[in-house]
Amino acid sequence: PALPYTAMVLKESMRLYPPAYMIARWSMNEDLVGGYRVKGGSGVNLSPYLTHRLPEFWPDPERFVPDRFTEEAEAQRPRFAYIPFGGGPRQCIGNDFAMTEATLILAMVAQSFELELIDDRSVEIEPLITLRPKNGLPMIVRASEN
Repeated sequence: PALPYTAMVLKESMRLYPPAYMIARWSMNEDLVGGYRVKGGSGVNLSPYLTHRLPEFWPDPERFVPDRFTEEAEAQRPRFAYIPFGGGPRQCIGNDFAMTEATLILAMVAQSFELELIDDRSVEIEPLITLRPKNGLPMIVRASEN
């Protein structure tokens, strides 16, 4: 709780690159979703990656803007506009632990080290079971002068 901006940076990173970029579910009954009829037993794919880039929820969606996650901004957004760990009763049980752990790691690394990509190549994503950087992120790590 004492690291609100660090948490905002992490949330914005996961908005752009959610670990679970695709979620598969099966409909139990026939339903109407977004004007489309879905038969009972049909497979339905949800994409946090695409949802997190919908301009109606995320102005200038490709830009990295941690202030999207102030308390005020989060309160104004629809509940399922941000779903890096899924949502509802099937939301990842490790959500809170993962956010706490990642926030602490980011804070500790950022205050102790400077990280620089080894070369100027652009980072490509690789959608496997989770979304990850293709070929990793080779870095030069330097002790921070703080």
